[in-house]
Amino acid sequence: MPFKHFLQSETGAVTVDWVVLTAAVVGLGLAAMAVVSNGVGDLSNDITVELASLDTGSMYDWGSGGALMSSTWGDLDIFSLNQTASEAESYAASVLASNGGDYQAAYDQLYQQVLDMTYGNGESIDDFGAFEAMAAANGVSLDTGSNMTYGEMHASYSENGSV
Repeated sequence: MPFKHFLQSETGAVTVDWVVLTAAVVGLGLAAMAVVSNGVGDLSNDITVELASLDTGSMYDWGSGGALMSSTWGDLDIFSLNQTASEAESYAASVLASNGGDYQAAYDQLYQQVLDMTYGNGESIDDFGAFEAMAAANGVSLDTGSNMTYGEMHASYSENGSV
């Protein structure tokens, strides 16, 4: 049998070879798809774990004109050994909520807590800094009078242990 005729034949071993070859190609394609799918799933899980473990304060570039550019919150170390920066931000938000969304009332309350050092080890200063940054990020203007800013409080407490 000539070679050309052998290739065109649809009987016997030639047909079986094409069936096996086609099945092998389909099988390889499915295997490659499964490997890629598992890899994407693993990557998705890794990203989820990494995002869940991040401190929200580390997700922003605080000093390059971001949302909080008019505040020094994030540029200065927090004092508290009892809370993280994100916990100070949560507390500041809860004070705002407890004042019915009145930024001025929340500002006054947090400023008074700093003066009274309601929470020791500079924690009140951290809370005030988080609030000052939140107000700045939301474009809120506050009547601060001659009150100290968070940066000034931070410097004073670092130097003297009081404001």
